[in-house]
Amino acid sequence: MNIRDGFADAIGNTPLIRLHRFSEETGCEILGKAEFMNPGGSVKDRAARAIIDAAERDGSLKPGGTVVEGTAGNTGIGLAHVCNARGYRCVIVMPDNQAPEKYQIIETLGAQVLRVKTVPYSDPNHYQKIAARLAGELPGAIWANQFDNTANRDAHEQTTGPEIWTQTEGRIDAFVAATGTGGTLGGIARYLKRQNPNVRTVLG
Repeated sequence: MNIRDGFADAIGNTPLIRLHRFSEETGCEILGKAEFMNPGGSVKDRAARAIIDAAERDGSLKPGGTVVEGTAGNTGIGLAHVCNARGYRCVIVMPDNQAPEKYQIIETLGAQVLRVKTVPYSDPNHYQKIAARLAGELPGAIWANQFDNTANRDAHEQTTGPEIWTQTEGRIDAFVAATGTGGTLGGIARYLKRQNPNVRTVLG
């Protein structure tokens, strides 16, 4: 039987979907990686799981510990999912200009959401900087730090890249991705370039 061991184990192995209209218009076969089929609805689930896996391995995250992150995006949903599944407390610091549904989803998944004033990154009260300070103050807490945590990139080098290579049977000419932290593009590019240095990677 093909049964996944909880939400975290259901992350990844998403299908490629042929995008007919774009393929017909360009004369190329264009495929989309269906990352919306991850449990949290986005590619960020991969980074969330990898960050927590890495913290468990290095001993910084222990049973009953807390994961803190500052995010305005889907990383908070991914972290909340994985923390809920593994019994960790999750605290997400978010700017106060987000859609109400985003806060509600994260809270429904069992995480605590701290809404803070929206300020420029240079301000010490930027949500990411508050998250870093909070992680240092809470006992047994780690800061996920998705922008600088190499586990983010590693998630895609170890899972998404190999999936794409296998699913296309190595017949891939170019890979295109948008970027926030750069983890998705960077990790996949590293893997694909090792398989075939001629594969083009494009920031969309």
